[in-house]
Amino acid sequence: MIATGQLGRILRLAAGLVFAGLLVFAPLNFGSTRAGGSEELTAGCIVATLLWIASIVCGGPRARVPLGAAGSVALLTLAAIPWIAGLASPTSVTSFTQIHFSHIVTRWPYSIVWRTPGNTLALTLALAASALPLIDLARTRGWALTFSIALCVTAGAIALLALLQNYTHASGIYWRNDGRMPGNFCGTFFHHTAAGAYFNTAWPLTLALTWLAWNRPRPAFVTRALALAGSLATILLLAAHGSHVSRFPQVAALVVAPFLLLGLKVRGQRLWLFGVGAAVAIVFLVAIAGRAGEIGARWRLMFAATPALSAPIRSPESAWPALMRDDLFVPNTSRGGLFGDRGESWRTALRCIAVRPLTGHGPGNWMGAASHHSNDPFVRTFFQFLQFTHQDLLQFAVEWGVPATLGWWGLLAGAIVVVLCARCWLSPLHHQLGIAAACALAAVLLQAQIDFPLEMPAIALNAIVLASLCWAGVGRHAEAPLAS
Repeated sequence: MIATGQLGRILRLAAGLVFAGLLVFAPLNFGSTRAGGSEELTAGCIVATLLWIASIVCGGPRARVPLGAAGSVALLTLAAIPWIAGLASPTSVTSFTQIHFSHIVTRWPYSIVWRTPGNTLALTLALAASALPLIDLARTRGWALTFSIALCVTAGAIALLALLQNYTHASGIYWRNDGRMPGNFCGTFFHHTAAGAYFNTAWPLTLALTWLAWNRPRPAFVTRALALAGSLATILLLAAHGSHVSRFPQVAALVVAPFLLLGLKVRGQRLWLFGVGAAVAIVFLVAIAGRAGEIGARWRLMFAATPALSAPIRSPESAWPALMRDDLFVPNTSRGGLFGDRGESWRTALRCIAVRPLTGHGPGNWMGAASHHSNDPFVRTFFQFLQFTHQDLLQFAVEWGVPATLGWWGLLAGAIVVVLCARCWLSPLHHQLGIAAACALAAVLLQAQIDFPLEMPAIALNAIVLASLCWAGVGRHAEAPLAS
């Protein structure tokens, strides 16, 4: 017969393995964006969390979670009660938007995120709840390493896939013939900006693991071999990151890179020579991937002067079908300037928040809220603006309300603050991984201010894992004992 304490340890092991498996499965499953992907990820998070709870009940190790993280999860859950209990109703989607989006789904079923109020509510709460067991598990060196390696190895495989797909001019993800996509896919993600955000969750951790192996006082042959493998994986990830055509995640990577190198204390003449060699290898891989010209054009566009445009003349909604392009949107209707279409979307979000600041318009219901608070044809018809505000913080506030937003973003941004304020770490490993995780998370959250990375289920999972590594590694912070 299995003793109570031993059963608790077995259940705890099972919970950790499920989480590690999700870090592999979710991104490889088309980023969990296709039909059923969100539900499968939700189910996995629930199973792992319940196994962790059962391990505590059955006499496993006492669980400890920082008060800041536990409070953020509690705030999000409390704020979501009106939606959980059915006390709030989502804002309806106008008939024009319903019909138009159905045409988009029919034309490009694999270039959207299958978001509904139900699966968005379940996934977000499941991910937030998963932070508690992930933090508790990651306080041990073994699980911190396991989660980091699972995340990095999977990202390396997707980076290799992305480069091979570019080189072979693949017409679909995994070389599938799923029909033409309206944007540039990369790796397992239907849009290049999502792939860039995903790579940003991985390369800082890969670099940290590599530096840990290289920097051991008496490295064995196996350690050196692992360091070499880590170096190759880092080069592969950065090359894939440079081979897509989205600029924002690349800029975010450049912003956090100096802080990462300083935090990890990467220095030494030989290492800088290695860095030059790695840079040459990255440029070579990007060049042979076959999209260098397109990438260069996108970067030149970023620095091109934006012409001053007069205020657009807005046509009534009844006139939009006649103005629609063949790729299903009405062009050139938003104001010019630095933020252009994004600025119009953000102003729409602010109007939506002002109407329902406490409960929001419903999880996964940006489309319904925007359809009532914007008369801009581009924001109302372009397939990405239909689903995404292009500013994740504002989109969360539109859908969930301000209190829930404070909980969700407190969990993510609070993790970075914890690392910045840390004075003591559980171990040197936790220190290195915590700094790398904070830099990776900062890159994603920076991109989230002008894009939609956290709306991708697999990226949201990685963000929760990165936040958990940050919260878990600090040695002295107030903790909430969940069980004894």
